[in-house]
Amino acid sequence: MAKLRVGILGFGEAGQSVASGLKKSATAEHPIEISTWDILLPSNEKGAPLKAAADKIGVRTVGSAAELAQASDIILSLVTTEESLVAARQMAPHIVKGTLFLDCNSTSPGMKRDVAKTITAGGGRSVEAAVMDLVPRSQHKVPMLLAGKDAEELIRKLAPYGVDMKSVGDDIGAASTIKMCRSVFMKGLDAILMECMVAAETAGVTDRIVSSLQVTIPEINWPVFIGKKLGGAAQHSGRRAGEMREVATTLRELGLDPTMAEATSRRLQWCADLGMKERAAATRVPGSITEFVDDVRAGLAAQSSAKAAE
Repeated sequence: MAKLRVGILGFGEAGQSVASGLKKSATAEHPIEISTWDILLPSNEKGAPLKAAADKIGVRTVGSAAELAQASDIILSLVTTEESLVAARQMAPHIVKGTLFLDCNSTSPGMKRDVAKTITAGGGRSVEAAVMDLVPRSQHKVPMLLAGKDAEELIRKLAPYGVDMKSVGDDIGAASTIKMCRSVFMKGLDAILMECMVAAETAGVTDRIVSSLQVTIPEINWPVFIGKKLGGAAQHSGRRAGEMREVATTLRELGLDPTMAEATSRRLQWCADLGMKERAAATRVPGSITEFVDDVRAGLAAQSSAKAAE
């Protein structure tokens, strides 16, 4: 059987996770060939780790968006939120007519439609995806909601590899609308817990706050839950802040004031600006309220020292 040729546009954490899962799920009956292009690949410093990761997974790196287009039957766009439309514009002039383009980025419905128009104008067939859980945990089997006239065909092509994809209709933007509304709660909860626990630790009342939550909602193990949420926020707050800016755009498109979305974005960006992701990578991911707040204090101290040195 001919190999399914999959192109991964953007080879960061999500791209690597999806590629790794797809490679492991390939069989003699359903072989797969994966190629990737990332704008960082030409860089000696930033591209070398990506190339090493690709070699380890068994993914072929290519030299340009044009080369990726020629090597792919399906292209999965897994770039940053801010680069979603830029990446589509780079790909569109080179895309082979009829190629399926799956936009997996966390953007507003309006941005999804702009990406689809760009890809369609180039001769491709655009499908949007709303990724509904953490990619590194589930790899290519992460739950996704798809929308677009060609969504069902794309699902059929990837089904032999164990993907968890469901179509929610033909209209581009339908899937991202669901994700954006959900993120008001999911990312908002991160921001609320962050602000609440930093304040509680500062005031010396953390144990009383957590005990009160345990009484009010006993179904949740609050110390464990809060530790996991804050650990995730430490690693991903920058990316999530960008997503919440897209959520705010979505709410405006719906005629609503994005009060919570904008506040959440600011709090998550505050966390990112403290260097929490870099600190987690250099030492350890905070696993408790105390560890998270210690890292916040270290970040604030570093910011103060930097300002004093200016």
